[in-house]
Amino acid sequence: MEAAIRWSPHATQHTPRFLVIDVAGNRLRLCQVDKFEKSKVKYKQICLRDKLPNYTAFDWSKRDETIVGIGSASGEAVILQIDPDRPQQEYMHAFPIRHQRKCNSIAFSLKNFVATGLDRVRNDVCLNIYDLNNPNLTSSSEPYKKLASSEAISSIKFFSGQPDTLVAGVSRQCIRIYDLRDSATSGVAQYPTRQVHNIAIDPLDENYFISAGTTGDPTVSVWDQRFVKQRNTGDSATSGSVLEFRPIVDNSHSATIWSLRYCGTKKGTFGVLANTGEFKIIELAQHSHRLEPHQNSNSGPYAQSWVSQHYTKISHNLRYPWYDERHRQAEQTRVVAYDFMAVGSPFTGPCAVGLYPNRDVEVFKSPPPAPRISVTALEEIYKDRTIIARPSQRQGTVAEDLIELQNKALSEQLNIKPEPRDSLNGRLDKLNIDHPHQSIPPQSATQSSRQVHEDVLTLAYPDVKIPLPDYLKVLQTQKRRCQEGYNLDCRKNKAIVANDPWLVEAWNLVERMDAHAWGDGMVGAGLDLKYLGVASIWANELTMYDQRLIDPDTETSEAIMVEAVKDICEHKEFPPFSGISTQFPDNRQLCLSLCGWNLSKVGLRERCSMLIDGGQYYKAIGLAVFQGYKDVALDILKETIRQKQLENIGLGAVIACDSVNEDQRHLCAWMADMTDEPYLKGLLAYFISGDWTTVVEMTQVSLTDRVGVALKYLPDEKLTHFLRLCTQETIAYGNIEGLLLTGLTNRAMDLLEHYIAKFGDLQSSVLILSRACPLYIQDPRWTLWKDMYLNQMQVWRTFLERTHYIKEHNLRCVSREGRSINKPSSPSLVLRCSRCQQNLALRKDPKSTRQYLVPVSASASKHHTGPQPRPHPPKGATSSPALACPNCNMQMPRCGICMMWLGSPDPAKVGAAQTLKEEDLEARLMVFCMSCAHGFHGHHARDWFARHAMCPVPDCQCMCGLLK
Repeated sequence: MEAAIRWSPHATQHTPRFLVIDVAGNRLRLCQVDKFEKSKVKYKQICLRDKLPNYTAFDWSKRDETIVGIGSASGEAVILQIDPDRPQQEYMHAFPIRHQRKCNSIAFSLKNFVATGLDRVRNDVCLNIYDLNNPNLTSSSEPYKKLASSEAISSIKFFSGQPDTLVAGVSRQCIRIYDLRDSATSGVAQYPTRQVHNIAIDPLDENYFISAGTTGDPTVSVWDQRFVKQRNTGDSATSGSVLEFRPIVDNSHSATIWSLRYCGTKKGTFGVLANTGEFKIIELAQHSHRLEPHQNSNSGPYAQSWVSQHYTKISHNLRYPWYDERHRQAEQTRVVAYDFMAVGSPFTGPCAVGLYPNRDVEVFKSPPPAPRISVTALEEIYKDRTIIARPSQRQGTVAEDLIELQNKALSEQLNIKPEPRDSLNGRLDKLNIDHPHQSIPPQSATQSSRQVHEDVLTLAYPDVKIPLPDYLKVLQTQKRRCQEGYNLDCRKNKAIVANDPWLVEAWNLVERMDAHAWGDGMVGAGLDLKYLGVASIWANELTMYDQRLIDPDTETSEAIMVEAVKDICEHKEFPPFSGISTQFPDNRQLCLSLCGWNLSKVGLRERCSMLIDGGQYYKAIGLAVFQGYKDVALDILKETIRQKQLENIGLGAVIACDSVNEDQRHLCAWMADMTDEPYLKGLLAYFISGDWTTVVEMTQVSLTDRVGVALKYLPDEKLTHFLRLCTQETIAYGNIEGLLLTGLTNRAMDLLEHYIAKFGDLQSSVLILSRACPLYIQDPRWTLWKDMYLNQMQVWRTFLERTHYIKEHNLRCVSREGRSINKPSSPSLVLRCSRCQQNLALRKDPKSTRQYLVPVSASASKHHTGPQPRPHPPKGATSSPALACPNCNMQMPRCGICMMWLGSPDPAKVGAAQTLKEEDLEARLMVFCMSCAHGFHGHHARDWFARHAMCPVPDCQCMCGLLK
């Protein structure tokens, strides 16, 4: 490191000063800021000290702004004055050492002590402490303290709140804390570690300090001096850091940490600069989460996240490495040094001054936190009790409104003009402007089917930004679907989600699976193959045998699976497989049936007629060719040309040919380049290459039809590879089309987990899985998702819909023996806490608490059999268990008339127990208005609303009395 910059610890708003330390030039320059031009710093030099000895360490006095100290390359500590009001002077003090070696660090304390850390030499101390308060101090004076014999000291820092205490890094060994008042020289505590460089102490909380690794090791550890390893305990469990970043910066080019400093204006915030020019600010925080006494801290996929209370709140990358692809810059222009402006800064928040190789100085500001907004349950945005945005007006059903928004967003993305037919030269429109409620076809010539789906669900964000009221309208989607009856009825669900053709196809798949399973249609050879996907059926893989074995004595094997598939195909009277030669024709036929491919010519004609009615002419023609019925394709082509629905481009002649000559290939290639229809492109691609693999690899075609083509025409080995690769890809991307491959199995849980993470559609995931969970899938994620959805319906106040879902789900969760697999759900109409939304009648103990990701282990329950202490009540809560929520200890609401806590006796009859016996029974009831949610004692509400209609709570204006 050839240069450094230090903001003056004595700077003020009127004298903002900093020091540029030119290590290569052996000089110090004291500079004062003239002005800030945006992020650039205009400064002037007010004092220069040059011709200094070669030095490798620097620090600024904490008591005198004109005193600085440097540690020379020979090990001497040099104290010099840098004062703009005085001419250049000689050194004030120079403290020579007996054995010359490099000085690694120098530090001042508030008591005017100065410490130097030296490289190791045998039989000599490496940590010298000098007392600058001694009036008889000379260059030949002995150090005040001599510590660390034959141990190299890499870094030193004094604690400001404890000026007699310092922390030092012992090279390759440990970090040690010394108390200068202690007569011993071994230190009071130490942390075994190799991260002993660039030590920095948080001035706002000196319990914490950080340290970094050596050259080529960009590791940073955060330490708490309250938890140290005492030298004589021998306990290695307490020697760890509270946090460790390994690596903290990009290490693809062997990075080294050049500077590590705490902010000084914001607690737990520090900056790190690497030799690659990467500069970042990291903010730390602590959580207050506590596991329940009956929970096992070692269980669950995310249990380790809660082991430490400390975590990274946010990380700001202010500069990226010079070689970063997205922020590439010249290596000579990277930041070489920085320091925080802790005092005298004209800016608010964490700010730092950065130094460039040409000695330009720039201000780096930590980005401000994202503004907080208040969003109501009606998706309205408020600021200072003033509404600033609300959802746009509803025009029809949720599907109709979403189709209109999707048309608007995608038309802007595709740059479609007001006259789309003219702009597209008569080709098929991507969007139908004349019919705004017509669904968008899931087709694109350039994007894959998955990418088009993502654009539909995200409204083409960030390429297109629709008005904020429209985004707020989209937030109501799941609530409106629930109110419209989105449940377990496939036909009704397809109409409700008509704006999303991919989700409609998912419900089509579920409907096909139900049809296949009707009347034990998926039972064969003693196995129940209900809701299995194409990947499992083709690979003859079956998980959860215990749930699918009809005869418990049946031996499970791949042969049994093959026999089961054969029995199912015979029972369904499938025609013989017509396609490529294969060892498993029955598996292919069953998989094709699950894909929705009709195995007869009559069924294919019916399917194509439906596609033609929907305007998907080329898809109908393409599917007929894909399934091997060219005569059906030619009939459809003739009829559509006759009715002028398609133009005659000579496609019929190509379809009718058994083989395509060279001229026809060129013509097909030209047509493929000119068309935007994915199915026409796929059909032409097959005519050009003569290989069905080209169709299988066309991601623009829907996954269902690609899998169908692969099942019919790919060899066994290629088909296995294709299905395995496709399954992994759909799971990774959260592509709901992949349910065809995974089926409703454990792999579907992984797929829908990614789908929920990307699009937040928990509702559809729960409803789709309700047929197989928990009957065939026992996964803790399902229990969590289902309860989250039930709680969400509570918030939406869709109590009837919630009860209807529970009833329908219970009917489908019955084993073959008639035994209900589903556990009873909590009732929807119960008294719930307004804070935690839990049942007020449930106590938070191992018997009543629902556990999702962290199961109760036998060892945990054995060690926590006794009563557990209640948590500390929050502000505003009560210690009386009768008047507080048993789960979160929140106080019960007050009566809107007498203002006493609900659950307490009538204040007008306070007295002996005999008085309570004579109390009106209705006085013990708690009643709530379902409109304004205010609560009352039963008899108070009876007496009030006998004479009034308006709610007694001031400024409520709710006509509660008219609702009875």
